[in-house]
Amino acid sequence: MRSDRAVIGLTLLLLLGAAGCDLFETRDPEPPGTDNQSLPFATDDQVLLQNFQSAFQQKNITEYEKLFADSALHGRTFLFVPNQSAAVRYPSVFAAWNTDSETDYFRKLVGALDASSAPRMVLAFPAPPVRYQNDSAVHTVEYTLTVQHDRPGVTDQFTGRSELYMAPNALGLWTVYRWVDYETKKDSGWSELKGQFSK
Repeated sequence: MRSDRAVIGLTLLLLLGAAGCDLFETRDPEPPGTDNQSLPFATDDQVLLQNFQSAFQQKNITEYEKLFADSALHGRTFLFVPNQSAAVRYPSVFAAWNTDSETDYFRKLVGALDASSAPRMVLAFPAPPVRYQNDSAVHTVEYTLTVQHDRPGVTDQFTGRSELYMAPNALGLWTVYRWVDYETKKDSGWSELKGQFSK
């Protein structure tokens, strides 16, 4: 009787091992700030704005990338128009800015932040959005960004005003297809942040 139990126990152990159970294997660590959490589908422009703020503050690179138009799904190529000062200061950076550039700058920014530090974004809306039927909108936002990074000689606070042009893609999810930035304080707009962290 005792030998039967031993055989059954040994058989169960062998079956668990053969099933490839990885209970005791260590997992590779995830890169910092990539998939903190999934954000809601941007089924309208308001959800898109919430995701814009959340992805930035969560250092969520994957969700940040989803905010911007993909020409394959949208029929439009994402365009960022920097403020005039930054356009002069970083001409080669902004000459061919696209969705990949946007994601790359954000990845470098996240990499320059302390693991325990989260960037802060405060948005104000000085005017209601301009809507074009049900398929597009333009939001004017006044922003203040606080970013505790490790780059010497670069400010950690950025303020300015932006116009965000949004529309749904082929899947019905809203994305930003055009972003125009305006300077309200010398050398401290979002364009400056992008110029500094695109290097």
